[in-house]
Amino acid sequence: MITRSQKIRLGIFLTVGVFLLLATLTIIIAPKFFEDRDNYFIGYRGVSLTGLQGGSAVKYHGLSVGYISKIFIDPKDIERVIVEISLDRGTPIKEDTYADIELLGITGLKIIELRGGTNESNYVKRGEYIRSGKSTTEMITGKAETMMEKAEIMLNNLAQLTNPENQKKLNVLLDNSSKSMAVLGELLSDNKDELKNSIANTEQITQDFQALIVSSKNTMQEIEKIAQSDSLKQIINNLTNISESISQADLLKLIQELNVTIATTNNMLLQMDANLSKTWLDFTASMESIRESTEYLNQFSRMITEDPSLLVRGTEHKNVPDKNLEN
Repeated sequence: MITRSQKIRLGIFLTVGVFLLLATLTIIIAPKFFEDRDNYFIGYRGVSLTGLQGGSAVKYHGLSVGYISKIFIDPKDIERVIVEISLDRGTPIKEDTYADIELLGITGLKIIELRGGTNESNYVKRGEYIRSGKSTTEMITGKAETMMEKAEIMLNNLAQLTNPENQKKLNVLLDNSSKSMAVLGELLSDNKDELKNSIANTEQITQDFQALIVSSKNTMQEIEKIAQSDSLKQIINNLTNISESISQADLLKLIQELNVTIATTNNMLLQMDANLSKTWLDFTASMESIRESTEYLNQFSRMITEDPSLLVRGTEHKNVPDKNLEN
């Protein structure tokens, strides 16, 4: 039998336990109630919210910034579902931020993922609506529907291709292709040597073309070296200086002086020609005199050779007229 003291101790223990439990709950839960948070609304239309529950996380660029506080149908528009979210105080929500619905793993649960937002955009005030985004499930469903439509079209085309009429055409096409391949094989077999020669010539042409490309490349490099050389630059500078000198010179005066020079040179050449003519005449006369003298010397030498006594007694003229005849 339980004594009075045991009942008192049990009552004190239960009272203290309940008090500690309430205090713990108060310490843990009370801040959530008294915490100053930012509440926003999101309106979804034509989007399935299956798997989205109150208390589900709200993330911003992958970071947890709050939770879903309430989900309800808009009483003014029953096709619209409103989701109320509670975010940490000071979470920056811009006007170009939008809320997507994402799957959380393979459990089927969903969360709200906030994306977007630029520094230039204005902030959304607390209690206002955030733009609704897309649902991953709806995107996957939409892609699946598109894939099914494409698969259906492909199956219809395949069925149309395999009907009896098209099968006959396909068989005829295959027969013609076989015959064409056979003819082509015979043609290749008959012209095997010519094809080999053609391939060899093509390879030779390709090699020559590659050699030509290499030669052209070397030529271009040499031309580039010449173009970048100091000698060419010096020549260009000299031509530039000459062009500037010619452009600055008095061409009319230069031409006149050139004409005077040509005329003077012409007169000098005429005088030289006259002098040369006179000199040539004198030279001709001198040569004639020398020739005559040479002939006289030759004759005298011959006479001396024939009769050396002529050096002593001199010569007498033959057939000299008799002096007595003059008397």
